[in-house]
Amino acid sequence: MDRPLPARGRWAGWSRRWLGLLLASLLLLGGAWALRQAWPALPVVQQPQLATVRQGEFRDELVLRARAEPLRLVQIDAQEAGRVEAVLVQDGALVQAGQPLYRLHSREQETLLMQRAAEVAQQQANAALQRSAWASSQAQNRRELAQLRAQAEEANAQWRRQRELAAAGFVSAAGLEQAERQATLAAQLLAQAREDQQLEQRTRSQSLAEMDRAVAGLQQGLRLLQASRDQWTARAPMAGRLSGFALQPGQSLRPGEHVARIHDPAAGLQLAAEVDEFYLPRLTGQLPAFSEAGRWTLTQTLPQVQGGKARAIFQAEGTAPVLRPGQTVELRLQLGEARPALLLPEGPGVQDPVYVLQGQELQRRPVQLGRRAAGLVEVVAGLQAGDQVLISATPHTEAKLRLP
Repeated sequence: MDRPLPARGRWAGWSRRWLGLLLASLLLLGGAWALRQAWPALPVVQQPQLATVRQGEFRDELVLRARAEPLRLVQIDAQEAGRVEAVLVQDGALVQAGQPLYRLHSREQETLLMQRAAEVAQQQANAALQRSAWASSQAQNRRELAQLRAQAEEANAQWRRQRELAAAGFVSAAGLEQAERQATLAAQLLAQAREDQQLEQRTRSQSLAEMDRAVAGLQQGLRLLQASRDQWTARAPMAGRLSGFALQPGQSLRPGEHVARIHDPAAGLQLAAEVDEFYLPRLTGQLPAFSEAGRWTLTQTLPQVQGGKARAIFQAEGTAPVLRPGQTVELRLQLGEARPALLLPEGPGVQDPVYVLQGQELQRRPVQLGRRAAGLVEVVAGLQAGDQVLISATPHTEAKLRLP
């Protein structure tokens, strides 16, 4: 016999509905997981920096940091080694040409000067003694020569008398021969004495000449030492303003050590800036440059390159601006004429190709970029105004990237 079933409660219906929803959710999650395995996730760009391409005016200029330098400047270096005895002027003072700046003292130089003076005096005394001895020797030689001359004349006269007496028969031939030998001997002694005295005179004369040359050399060295002593008092090489002068009494200096500099305020100033060697081929002619202090002109580019930088010199046009030596200014060097162009801020990611924002993805796109100046890059082709471009660097090279 049939029995009636109990009536179903409302909670049973809700249970079936929740079970259906749970099954549907599991199916959706499984499908999403399957799609994720079929289509890998795009790489994510960490901390992206985006910039917008805009239409504007490209100014072909280079921003530099320039330093004001005097047009006429003289560097002062120490000429002698020594200890600073006195500082005669102060840093920043206006000095005249030849004005004493500082005075040195060198015990070694003083000792050397005294030794050289003593050597000169000693050599002069030796030369004086040699001259005195020569004069005495010449007097003695003159007396001996006079005596020998008198003896020779007496012997010659005796020989002539003996010859006359021998002719008359009063003197024998032996006596005449003896008188002749005496006359000949006296003449030979006189000639030998004259020859010896001439040789002695030449020898003493050469010796005294050598001593005189030695004394002259010592005197020249003494004068040089005295002149160097005068250089112990350093003087200004020109009139101008002294700067960088920081000597203190008692300080030791070496030859060639930098001491100070003097510049002529009336000569004006110039600007010096370091330019990357990449721009060297374009630094031709007198290019204009601008700063808040006025207008300048590129006048010289030094050929030496150090650390990838070259040195450029600028001079003011018209009235020189009021600047102080060593002051730095921002200088905008104009390399070419301004022209309309698509502009993009410069960044490490602005290289061909670039990543352009499309929805939530970044797509890689080839572009053609032009010149770079003042933090901007000229876009020649591949982009249009309003495009969002990734300008920060990224380690990825895939065709598409995803934003975080």
